Amino acid sequence: MAFINEELTDEQMKEFNSWEIEYPYYCDGAFVGMRKRVNPWYWTVDKERNIYLIGAYTNRGYFGEWAFIFLWNQKTYTVQFHKKVEGNNVIWSKPEHYFHKDLSFPDSTEEYFLDDLREALLTYGFDGTTSKLNECESVICEF
Repeated sequence: MAFINEELTDEQMKEFNSWEIEYPYYCDGAFVGMRKRVNPWYWTVDKERNIYLIGAYTNRGYFGEWAFIFLWNQKTYTVQFHKKVEGNNVIWSKPEHYFHKDLSFPDSTEEYFLDDLREALLTYGFDGTTSKLNECESVICEF
């Protein structure tokens, strides 16, 4: 099965919340603490392989930088990308400014990690929603 962008049902949100996913939150280059991700409205998912990409946050101090939670191979990763929009095209690339020195790219050297992450971002598109606003001419991953 391929990745899809999906709006979560109440049941899916409840199940997701039961996983108690935590991620590190950084602001202005400092570690603020661990946060629990609850009630996501959307995710990019490959249900057959149990791989999930969920938006976490952006930091207004670093315009265009986005943090995600990537559930892959039964592990939780915090990944950061730079998003640039040119016309109706979205370009995802390595971060220009990391939120914190503990973040790096790629976060894993396991085989297929980057391939699966790239595939998830190509489906995520502009904002990972199922709305028409997320329809892009092209999504490019420059990594």
